[in-house]
Amino acid sequence: MSEAVETNKGGLLLGLVIGGAVGAITSLLIAPKAGSKLRKDLWSTYRTWQDKTKEIASTVCESSKNLADTVSQKTEDIVDTAKEKTENLVDTAKESQHRVTDSIQAAKTTFQNN
Repeated sequence: MSEAVETNKGGLLLGLVIGGAVGAITSLLIAPKAGSKLRKDLWSTYRTWQDKTKEIASTVCESSKNLADTVSQKTEDIVDTAKEKTENLVDTAKESQHRVTDSIQAAKTTFQNN
């Protein structure tokens, strides 16, 4: 469930960024300004959104690395647990085999003595 919440937060954040960029650009283009002032404002807005995009990309990258590390560790834990349980099952099966073999041998000896 946590992963779904994180995914929703990422989508919401991306939507806010895109919506903000579209709104900022639209307001700059609609507002009556001189060409040089408009270009300066557009350039400033572009730089601001570029910086924010880099921040978001960095955050997403870091979150992805953390998720990959967590998945890797959990997978290792599962493999170790499965390996341990398999070894226990093999040991139990061997013990059962020895008990059955001993019981058969005892029954065979008893049958031959009678």
